[in-house]
Amino acid sequence: MRNSIAGTRRIHLLGVSSMLAGVALLTAGCAGGRPATVSPEEIPALEAQLARDPDNADVLLRYAAALYTGGQCDSATAVARAGMALKPREALGPLVLGQCHEQVRAWDQALLTYRTYLTAHPDEPGSASIRARQTLVERQRATDQARQALQRESELAQVAGDPQTLAVLPVAIVGDTAYQPLSRGLAQIITSDLALLQRFRMVERLQVGALLDEMEFGQTGRVDQTTAARVGRLLQAGRMVQGLAAIPDEEQMRLEATVVLSDGEVTAPAVESGAFRELLEMEKRLVVGIAEQLGYVLSQAELNLILENGTQNLAAFLAYSRGLAAEDMGDYSAAALHYREAARVDPGFRQARQQYQATVAAPAVQQAAAGEITTVAAETVPPTEVPVTPIAVVATVSDIAAIQSEVTLGQGGVMVEEQGATGGTGISTPIAPTGTGTNASQPPPTPTIAGTPVTGTGTIRIFFRLP
Repeated sequence: MRNSIAGTRRIHLLGVSSMLAGVALLTAGCAGGRPATVSPEEIPALEAQLARDPDNADVLLRYAAALYTGGQCDSATAVARAGMALKPREALGPLVLGQCHEQVRAWDQALLTYRTYLTAHPDEPGSASIRARQTLVERQRATDQARQALQRESELAQVAGDPQTLAVLPVAIVGDTAYQPLSRGLAQIITSDLALLQRFRMVERLQVGALLDEMEFGQTGRVDQTTAARVGRLLQAGRMVQGLAAIPDEEQMRLEATVVLSDGEVTAPAVESGAFRELLEMEKRLVVGIAEQLGYVLSQAELNLILENGTQNLAAFLAYSRGLAAEDMGDYSAAALHYREAARVDPGFRQARQQYQATVAAPAVQQAAAGEITTVAAETVPPTEVPVTPIAVVATVSDIAAIQSEVTLGQGGVMVEEQGATGGTGISTPIAPTGTGTNASQPPPTPTIAGTPVTGTGTIRIFFRLP
């Protein structure tokens, strides 16, 4: 029954190709008002304009872009900074500045440029393109760092890792291989939760994964103690967190985590057991147990931050985990669909929404020629919601590990099962004439965790998903 990650059904929609046009918006462009491409041939005319109007921000930024296309990055960065000072919301300046840093493999400077802009202007036109460049640079930097660490392994072996620097290895998944994407999802959310404890410096998940790939260990199996200690030395992490998720059947599962010290010593595991639908609650409890293994007791404020981090919606988390797996394989189009679904199921899931923006823009950003930097800077990302129009539905069903126990109905409720698409999160919508339905992956006792249950009372809400 479970031939993919839990909680989803697949639906095939007639006419779905018309919906895909929305996802292709970044490559298709906009009618009217789209900035023209830029070339070095424009430099003399732009210089003449600036001689007449030196504080024209639009001309300054286009001049910076023209210099960039001409390979004059030293001048382009200075002009871009001047334009950014006058028009800080415009994405063109940071794109010029960041890509000039990228040309000399100054990854940290490029990331600082992109992150600074996104912190101040996360929703401006062009922000998705900047988020895509950030994602691409983060991966390239992680690969470079992994290769450099292996080249310097004998040197790094002589330096003790910082005990306050932690790295979380991919979580080993035992049981149905359809749940393998949870390896990435759980490692990411554990890393994100522990990063909220300011006592620790967390190694990014991408950096850990890139090193394992370069070491040819892959990211799906459980490494032994000796290998974990070696990874810690290469990452200069004093301690490694190694997790395991055992999912033997659709009802019960076990989460556990151990801490591997720099000498290979392993602590006794922190263990959480429960129903699969309680996965997200179990993960939060496990993080508390990991902190205790590290000798740290959380304050109530830190505990609240952890509880509010990520999503409470299990369906959204499963789609998010599939997105991470697809993105790690370099399939940005598939990743975008999974992140889109996660953000649609839980509109408050900020990480999924941001990674959707990055991955839906990434193919166009990767393929854009230098002269198209002006058009990329003006692109907007399609929304996570697809407007529903009357179309024929073909009820060919591929059941993807949806279990009835994941939905609790009010008395007298009737279950109507919609079928999702693409390995995404299907929704079982209760119609409760005498009571309301509650998604059991979002239990009422933990309302502090962000997330919105997808339920209906007296109506059926269908989210159409793209294949």
